[in-house]
Amino acid sequence: MSQEIRANYDQLDLLPQCLEDWVPRDYPARFIREFVDALNLAELGFAQRESEEGRPPYAVELLLKVGVYGYLSRIHSTRELEKACRENLGLLWLAGRNDPDHNTLWRFWRDNLLALREVFRQVVQVARKNQLVGLICHAVDGTKIRAACSRRTMEHAKELKEELEKVEASIREMERAVEEAEAQEEGEYRLPEAFEERQQLREEIRSSLARMKAEGREHLHPQEPEARMMKCEGRQEPAYNAQAVVDAQRHLIVAEAVVNEENDAHQLTAMIGKAQQNLGDVAKQTLADGSYGSAGELGKAEEKGYGVVVSLKDPPSVGEFHTSRFAYDRSAIRWCVHGERC
Repeated sequence: MSQEIRANYDQLDLLPQCLEDWVPRDYPARFIREFVDALNLAELGFAQRESEEGRPPYAVELLLKVGVYGYLSRIHSTRELEKACRENLGLLWLAGRNDPDHNTLWRFWRDNLLALREVFRQVVQVARKNQLVGLICHAVDGTKIRAACSRRTMEHAKELKEELEKVEASIREMERAVEEAEAQEEGEYRLPEAFEERQQLREEIRSSLARMKAEGREHLHPQEPEARMMKCEGRQEPAYNAQAVVDAQRHLIVAEAVVNEENDAHQLTAMIGKAQQNLGDVAKQTLADGSYGSAGELGKAEEKGYGVVVSLKDPPSVGEFHTSRFAYDRSAIRWCVHGERC
């Protein structure tokens, strides 16, 4: 009778096990290493760090390999990525058993945003050279990503104007009280602290309203001014509009962008242009839903020679005798002369 397999914690190896043998030949981490090692990171714009004192910094290529692996594994938190460097077999092999902390990983991404965009472009170009991306059909779509700021602290122009009226009324009332007190009392009269607080609040509200007017916005967050109020899962939340162009052959993303426009009406030709910039050419057809079907964008696509198929929105319901239900037949027109009956 066979025995159950159990862990033998007393087993010793005569020779140390090789981590290289634990990673299969077709493991994605091997492709990441080969791809990053083939890049010229200095030309792509990565900041090269040098340290004359203290602990040596982590190499740029090591941090990039860890970041790309985290992206492919959908590990978005730098703390989780730091943990994975100590526990994930692929990352143990890829990082050479180094485990950069989450602050190091975060600073790397923060300081190399533009260079990372160039890495994405290199990935797309490599995919095309290996015939993983076709130029037959692409699809563009957008999704809303919630901002880090809270909707509760979002400033709204309408509410600020109402609050400004209340503050100014309160200031005028305090000024009248101050004038009456100065007329009745002798010596110097000190302004109440509430008066100065109200004046400061008034200036802050005016500053926020001026910033909204300059940007042509009705909603603004003081700590995250780039965020806009957008519909996210049925609620109005401060968010961003993430755009992506996907190839139909292997569903690879060939172009991306993040904008703060509330809808997709002006994104069609811009996203096709980004795909053209990354691939060197455009697909024969680019598909999009009805939110991209603005007349201006369709006109631009025709001028640039882009082949697009957009699902137009359903027309509003019309009555039985609406003009759209009748066919125009010019040959059946009978003309009346001098008011004679036709």
